Amino acid sequence: MALIAPVLLITLWLAVCHAVLDDPRVDAPETSDALIVLGPPDPTRVEYAQDLVYNQHVAKTLVVSVPDPQPFDSPQMVEYYKARSFCQPRDGVEVLCFKPDPSTTQGEAMKLKELAAQRGWNRVTAVTFTQHTSRSRLILSRCYPGELRMSAVDFHITGRNLIGQYVHQSAGYVKAWLTPGCDQQLPWNPKSSD
Repeated sequence: MALIAPVLLITLWLAVCHAVLDDPRVDAPETSDALIVLGPPDPTRVEYAQDLVYNQHVAKTLVVSVPDPQPFDSPQMVEYYKARSFCQPRDGVEVLCFKPDPSTTQGEAMKLKELAAQRGWNRVTAVTFTQHTSRSRLILSRCYPGELRMSAVDFHITGRNLIGQYVHQSAGYVKAWLTPGCDQQLPWNPKSSD
């Protein structure tokens, strides 16, 4: 009998995670002032964004967030980030790469706010992965006052990796609720002062 409540809570949490994270609202590609790739800029995400920009002509400015490599990143992935071949402009498209500060989705949102204000962007498309889409929309919309369109790539995450994503994204939502403004930070992860 004592196990019923925890089992029900876990089942409810899994159901909510599945509904919110695995089937987020994604917008159809439309012309935007800029397209931003939320980090890390893995090859799948970058290729999808490049297709939207270079082939579908969704935007003439491609913005790529390049956060610090993570301890679990493979050496090949770290080298890919460092090479930054995706930061090279081509076909008349402006490419802007930046390091978010702090190195979070909120840091990316704050940079988007800055760039949009400087450049007068009224519509921006953001590219991330499926399970990150809903939380990204929440965080970016707190900073960016224009029309925000979300686009996602699906990594087909399953099993233990999917549960790990559920935990990570749930923790991210808790952080988002604790820091409701655009630039409000947790005390242990502030924006740098430089």
